[in-house]
Formats: sequence, structure tokens, C-alpha cells
Amino acid sequence: MKIKIKEYWNKLKAEYENKYKENIFKNYEQTVPVFEEFRNFLNELLNKYPTNVDIICILASVELELGYQETAIKLLEDFISKYKDIINDVDKARIYTNLGFYYEADKKQCEYLLEAEKLNSPFVETYKGLALTYFSNYEYNKTTEDLYKSLKYFEKALKITNDYEIYFGYAVCLFETKQYQKAKEVFEKLSLEYPNRMRLLLSISYCEAYLGNKEKARHYLKQVKVDQDENYYLATDDIHDFQIFEVYYFLEEYDLFLEECEKVLMRYYFADWDHYFYTLWLKNESEKFNKYIDKYKNEMLEAIKEAKIDDDFSDEEERQDYIKSYKEDLEKLITMSNKIQNGNYKPKIELKLYPEYECFLIDCIRHNF
Repeated sequence: MKIKIKEYWNKLKAEYENKYKENIFKNYEQTVPVFEEFRNFLNELLNKYPTNVDIICILASVELELGYQETAIKLLEDFISKYKDIINDVDKARIYTNLGFYYEADKKQCEYLLEAEKLNSPFVETYKGLALTYFSNYEYNKTTEDLYKSLKYFEKALKITNDYEIYFGYAVCLFETKQYQKAKEVFEKLSLEYPNRMRLLLSISYCEAYLGNKEKARHYLKQVKVDQDENYYLATDDIHDFQIFEVYYFLEEYDLFLEECEKVLMRYYFADWDHYFYTLWLKNESEKFNKYIDKYKNEMLEAIKEAKIDDDFSDEEERQDYIKSYKEDLEKLITMSNKIQNGNYKPKIELKLYPEYECFLIDCIRHNF
């Protein structure tokens, strides 16, 4: 059945792309009629073959493309409730995994993915989904238990595939669990297959920094170029400038830190860059230190003053919340400034890595069809 569905989709896709000379996923408004036609085709098939898992899973994906996430969820939940006694465990795992994707950022996401795991899901998307879900939980809650669960599921996914994204996520988890030597070895192995990949060079530099290998960390760092990698195109291949200059601070290369930091400083709001102000004070740049502290202090005071007379707030509660927020920022700025000048405060920097948060929908019409 999937072959028949794919043939029809390829026909629609070819007709669209020949007509508009662009990828079918580029212009949402323009492609709605195409997806609606595909939806009608799938609904007709579903009427003929109501228990077919290919049809219901692809139909749910089309509903998502049309912006009807709740419809996609209802289709699959109703289907598995009605036919759970006649479909096999592999198909159940497929549906549960897809539901896990549709329930993004909801507690049901993990519940459905775990249901798929209980059925010994053969789909790498199940374990990728669990790995990414637990890592996201770790980022939010800072619980090491979630981090180790993420590591476990990346390991499980590696038993099915050796895709770059899975290996990279596995190494990221090793790094975050402070297994820097193991993480470095995985990043180095990947760099043999994906040479001059900026994210890998940066990741190796991070590992060397934590291992205390200062010169090696600098060696790899100097090879990293900011912005999107010219040869690789994942979200994690986009390198931000602060991800580089923060390493110099971590290595206590303060002159290099200031040099690199000040090239891009004015692009950012840096009132909360304690490490920058600390370095200015450490390097006897008191004039610049005071200039920027005063700049932000005056901006915050002015914002509070304007908020007191501004008529744009919906009610007084919103006004007071706005004022309170700026007062808190002002207090933090003053406290930070005083602590640095009193010489009893050295801000710490944590070098952070993240996995590639990518689609794990098994029947994704956009990525996996």
C-alpha cells in the first residue's frame, strides 16, 4: 500500500514542482491545495481499507502539514483504540512513536514513546525520540537522571543505525556526563568521516579544554569558522561567535577573549555578561568597565521612568510587572559590578553542547517519505 501512496504523492509533487520551479515545502499557502488533494486521496483509500496502518500514518502526517496537529493525534489515537486487537506490535510501535512526535513538549510524548519501546520497536525513531526528549528534559530541569536516560537511548539507537546525528548526540551526552575523553574519541572518529566539520572541531576543542589540554584546545579552536558551515547543513552546524570566545575565557586566555569578544560585542545585549565585565576589571580596563555599567544602568532607569507614564500597558498589573523586571535587572547589574570591583567574584563559564534536535516522525511526508 505504501508504494501506491508514494506513487500518487510523487505525481502530485512532480506536477507542483514542474509548475512552480520550487520545492513543494517552500511556500505553504501555495501548496495547501496539493496537500488537500492528497488528503482526499488518502481518505478514499481509508474508506476501502480502514485497518491499513500505512494509510492512517501518512494521513496524519498530511494533517500536520496542513496545520492540524490535533486532528493528526485524534486520527492515530482513534485508530489504535479501535483496531489494537488486530494490528501487530510493530504497527503499534510505529503509531505510538508517531504519537510521541505529535505530542511535542507534552508529558504524553514520553509516555507514547515508552509504550513503543515496551513493544520492542524496531524503529530508530523511537529511541531517537526518547533520547531527544530526555535531553530536552535535562536542559530544562538540570537533572542528571534525564541526561543518563538520554545517553542510554542514543546507545540503543546506535544498535540500529550509525547515522551522524545519532553518533553526535551520543558524544554530546558523554560530554555532558563529564566523560570528556570518551566524547573526544567519538568526535575524532566522526571527524575522519566528516572532515573539517566546524561543529566537530569545536566539540573536540571543548573536550580538550575540560581535559586540561590548553594548547590542543586552542589548536582546534583556531580552525573553527563562525556561522553556517560551508559543507554541512544541520542546525548544529551553525556556529555562534560566543561559542568560540567563551572557550578563551574558560582557558583563562583573557587577552584573546577580549579581542574576540569585542569584535561582535555591539551585536548583543551584554548587561548580564558577568565574565566580560570581570575580564575588563582584571585587565585594568576600568574606564570601559564603568562606561558600559553606566550605559546599562541609565538605560534601565530610563525604561522604569518611561513605564511609569506609558499608556501602552493593558492594565496596571502589566505595568508593575514590567517595572519590577527592570528593577530586578538593575539590582543584578549593580550587585555584579560591586562584587567584581571588590575582588571576590570570578564568574564561571560552562561550555555546552547540544544534540541535533531533528524530526523523529516515522511517516514524515517532509523528511522520511
